Amino acid sequence: MRLCFVIQRYGLEVAGGSELHCRWLAGRLARRHQVEVATTCALDYLEWLDHYPPGPDRVDGVPVTRYPVARPRSGRRFALVSDLVFHEEHSLADEREWVVENGPFCPDLVRSLPRRRDIDLFVFYSYRYYHTFFGLPPVAGRAVLVPTAEEDPAIELPVFASLFRAPRGILYLTPEERSLVQGVSGNVGVPGAVVGSGINVPAGWPAVDVKARFGVPPRYLLYVGRIDRNKGADRLFSYYRQLRAEWPEAPPLVLVGRPALEIPVHPKILHLGFVTEEEKFALLAGCEALVMPSAYESLSVVVLEAWAMGRPVLVNSACRVLEGQCVRSGGGLFYRGYSEFAAALRRLSGDERLRAALGAAGKAYVRREYDWDVVEERTNGFLATMAGRG
Repeated sequence: MRLCFVIQRYGLEVAGGSELHCRWLAGRLARRHQVEVATTCALDYLEWLDHYPPGPDRVDGVPVTRYPVARPRSGRRFALVSDLVFHEEHSLADEREWVVENGPFCPDLVRSLPRRRDIDLFVFYSYRYYHTFFGLPPVAGRAVLVPTAEEDPAIELPVFASLFRAPRGILYLTPEERSLVQGVSGNVGVPGAVVGSGINVPAGWPAVDVKARFGVPPRYLLYVGRIDRNKGADRLFSYYRQLRAEWPEAPPLVLVGRPALEIPVHPKILHLGFVTEEEKFALLAGCEALVMPSAYESLSVVVLEAWAMGRPVLVNSACRVLEGQCVRSGGGLFYRGYSEFAAALRRLSGDERLRAALGAAGKAYVRREYDWDVVEERTNGFLATMAGRG
C-alpha cells in the first residue's frame, strides 16, 4: 500500500501525544509499505509559527513534505470565537470559523491532497484541526481518520458530526474514545478498529543515574507532560500544596515538561524541564507513582510508559479513558476530587506491596495489549481492508 499520513506538525522535536503516535506508527508501517507524511512547517502548537523549511524532508527515513502556514494563530481571534461557540448561541458557520482559527491554517496542504491519485489511503490526525476538517472530505473515499478525541467541549460541536461520518474508516486509540465519537456523531456505520499504541523503551535508560544527574530524592512522585491547565497541572499544584500542608512527609513532586503556566515556588516541587527519552524512562523507573491529572486524554502514552517500567499510576477519573485503562489493567488508582487524591497517594506511599502489584499488573497489560507487533498487526489488517486488500 501507499500511505500518506496527514498531521498538523511532525518532527523529532515534536513531543505532542498524537504527533508522537503518528511518527511511531508511520515508522513501523514504513517497513512494509510506501509511507510518506504531509504536514506543515510549524513546530509550536500555540501560534503555529513556521519553523521547518517548506518542501521535502526526511524524518527517521520517512519522506515528509512540509507546507507553510499561511497565517499564524491569533490568540485574540481564537479566544473570541471560542467564547462564541462554547458559551453563546451561534451557527455552524461560526463553528467552521473556530476550526479555521484553531489552525494550523494551511490551504496549500489541503489543496495538495486530491491531486495525489497515487495514494491508496490518507491517514488523518486529529479531528479538530484545519488540515483534517477541510482536507479529509475531498478524499473521504481514501481517508482513514485517527481522531485522538478527548472528552472536552470541542467534541460536542455539531460541525464535527459530519466529519466523523465521512471517512472510509476510523482508527481509535481506546474503547472509550470509540464510544465517545460514536455517541456524539452516530457514526456506528463507519468501520473502525481500536488499535492503541506501541511503546518504545530506549535501551540506554538503565545507565542514567537520575539522583546524581537531577538531584531527585530517593522517593518521589512524577508528572510528565505539558505543564498547562488543559492537562490539569494547575489543579495538581493546588492539590499537592494542600496535601503537603496536611501531610508534611508526602513524597516530593517532580515535574518533567515545558511549562505553559507558572510553577509555584515550593521546596518539594522540583521542575526538571525537558529531558531525554533515556532520562524520562529512568525517572519513571524510579518514581513511587506517576500522577496524571488530565481530564482530557485519548490514550496517554506516558501512562503506558509508566506501566512498561512496572510503576503504578494515579489518574483523574474525570477522564473516562484513564479510568478505563486502570480498570482493564489493574495498574493504578483513580480519584475524583481532593479527598480521593490525598487518600490514594497516602495509600500508595504507605504500601510497597500494593505499588509493586499495581506496577506488575500494568506491565503485563502493556505487554499483552500494547506490544508494537500487536498494534502493528491490528493497524495493518484494518488498513488493508480499507484499501480493498484485506
